[in-house]
Amino acid sequence: MLSENGTFAARTKRVQLPNGVTLLVYENHATPTVQITLALRAGHFLDPQDKRGLAQICAAMLRRGTQRCDKLEIAQRLEDVGAELDLYANRFLVRGHGQALSQDTSRLLSTLCEILREPSFPEHELEKLRQQVVGHLKRQQEQTAIRAFERFLQLIYEPKSPFYQPPVEEQIAAIESLTVEDIHQFYEQYYGAAALVLVIVGDVDSKAIEEQVADLFADWSPGEPAQISIERTRPHGVSRREFVPMVDKANADIVMGHAGQLRRTDPGYYAAYIANAALGHSTLSSRLGLRVRDQEGLTYGIASRFIEAGFGDGPWAVSLTVNPENVDQALDSTQDVIKSYVEEGITEKELEDEKSSFIGSFIVGLDTNAGLASHLLSAEVFGFGPKHLDELPSLVATVTQDQVNAAIQRYIQPRSFVTVIAGEYHPAES
Repeated sequence: MLSENGTFAARTKRVQLPNGVTLLVYENHATPTVQITLALRAGHFLDPQDKRGLAQICAAMLRRGTQRCDKLEIAQRLEDVGAELDLYANRFLVRGHGQALSQDTSRLLSTLCEILREPSFPEHELEKLRQQVVGHLKRQQEQTAIRAFERFLQLIYEPKSPFYQPPVEEQIAAIESLTVEDIHQFYEQYYGAAALVLVIVGDVDSKAIEEQVADLFADWSPGEPAQISIERTRPHGVSRREFVPMVDKANADIVMGHAGQLRRTDPGYYAAYIANAALGHSTLSSRLGLRVRDQEGLTYGIASRFIEAGFGDGPWAVSLTVNPENVDQALDSTQDVIKSYVEEGITEKELEDEKSSFIGSFIVGLDTNAGLASHLLSAEVFGFGPKHLDELPSLVATVTQDQVNAAIQRYIQPRSFVTVIAGEYHPAES
């Protein structure tokens, strides 16, 4: 999407309103569309331990009614012009995505403003949402992959960690106990202008957008933005294996790994990303997939990844789905691949292949309004700024084999592996 007119840094207009709203606008007149992406620091990490799910419910309630419209009127307003708008909470942020024809930008922005600034949190909608969330949680308990990962998080994190996942009974009890007053209090405490980052990409005039955003949001109270400061969790240093029995399941799901130590702002982030990519990013082409899936036929799919390595150091984990009869063999094979990788390091060919793949995927991701908006938002919330989009390819291209091998030693620690198997599996007798 970048043309000869300049860099992403030069073409992105960044302004901050007096009340703290941060706005980034990138003009792209290739198609008559606009994409809006936003972030607010009001994610799950702010949930009180006895009210887990509060951030999720608060974000989900935003579109279910305002002081002026009910949820059907909001939906109709957007549907009439083919626009879309969604908001949800993740671990650390409330995220929002909207798109429309550029001629309907004003309608999309004004609707977003109304939803963010004037939610009504109707009691009857809370009850409907509560039932939906509880039903979803109960259905998830039938999935071996969900059960394995849930138990994995419980074993590697303390309950106070934002990455810890309580047993489903506790989650349901917390959701069922939430009141409209709880939601109002959470909203008043954490939603405000100073916590909002708004990115707009598309067929727009940046000056006109700045004026419209100022008109809509300038008198919104700034509030006190939540500070994201998460203690690092170190791997335990000892291995552990646990089985979650689930009857009448054709497959078993396995998760193995440990608390991660990687964050988005760490200097070695790209070396660590490449270290993991060569090992297990792709079921089809990474080391784990080539051996455990293709060569030995022990799994339907296998991958390793850093999970939510952003504001906090989420887990590093390998996940695979296997026939219950192949669990022990698949585990042995997976551990053998990881052991060899840690001992030998990445090859020069793997390094070059992964760097090329990373850079290529990044560049392709900038070809759409949605992709560019997402990258601009990420660069902003992590403090890099728009220039990071110009710098990233060279940052990745200059990663060395020694840096990746150092990252392997630091971030992949087999002696600290916690392994959880969920399904109808009968452990081999020792």
